Amino acid sequence: MEDKTIIGIGEIVWDMLPAGKQLGGAPLNFAYFAKELGAKSYAISAIGNDELGQEAFQKLRGTGVDMSMLQRNHFPTGRVLITIDSEGVPSYDIIENVAWDQIECLSGGLGLLNQADAICWGSLAQRSETSKKNILRMLDAAPESCLKVFDINIRQHYCDKDIAEQSLARAGVLKLNDQELLPVSEMFALTGDEERKMVSLIKMFDLKEIVYTQGALCSDVYDSSGLCSRVMTPKVKVADTVGAGDSFTAAYVISRLNGLDVRSSHEKAVEVSAFVCTQNGAINPLPQKII
Repeated sequence: MEDKTIIGIGEIVWDMLPAGKQLGGAPLNFAYFAKELGAKSYAISAIGNDELGQEAFQKLRGTGVDMSMLQRNHFPTGRVLITIDSEGVPSYDIIENVAWDQIECLSGGLGLLNQADAICWGSLAQRSETSKKNILRMLDAAPESCLKVFDINIRQHYCDKDIAEQSLARAGVLKLNDQELLPVSEMFALTGDEERKMVSLIKMFDLKEIVYTQGALCSDVYDSSGLCSRVMTPKVKVADTVGAGDSFTAAYVISRLNGLDVRSSHEKAVEVSAFVCTQNGAINPLPQKII
């Protein structure tokens, strides 16, 4: 089967972890894990011309993700200050006015997007009007056949109803976690139990599916008829959960593009993300046995 063209759009950051800094950002993590699972992956983002930007560029060259659409500008390279609690769950302090707040919509990127099999993006990189406008333009350049995945990825105060609404209107799949359900429910006046909320959201925005992760408990996939898959989260020795959700999304998307059904794709996503939880930071190679 020929390689799928997968694109992550959004932030590239240095995650400043207690154990040292790791290169990450949800769209980059997504693209990296899609590459590990056999896709031709691209990251569309921006880094600075500073020392951290140069270090990021050198590190990115070794990931296998195609960085031909990576932009450089005079803003500082993005950083996220991360603390990890006793359960391995991270908290984030995301530095503002950085390079990825100034993502441009370039003609080469539009040409690439027109060939995309899947695109994943989130709300965080849309916190600036410049990046938001250009990300939406890029999404609109993708073909009808492209699987568009909105990983809402709410961080701090960086997602409002307008951002969510405009992205959901362009999405086929929503990736959501249990900490994000309440703010999304409040944005769109969703009521009832979880299943009713998910079905309401799917019908409101004509989504194909919602992938709903609930940390160490389980994860669900919903379609317009309701819950269609639930997989319990396996017990593993957690190093940290940074990047686990992004690896889940990548594995689910690649599996669906390769023709697997919802259940098989869901099980693969759980297997991959469980492994990522056993590693420090996000960008670590996947073992051959789960690829």
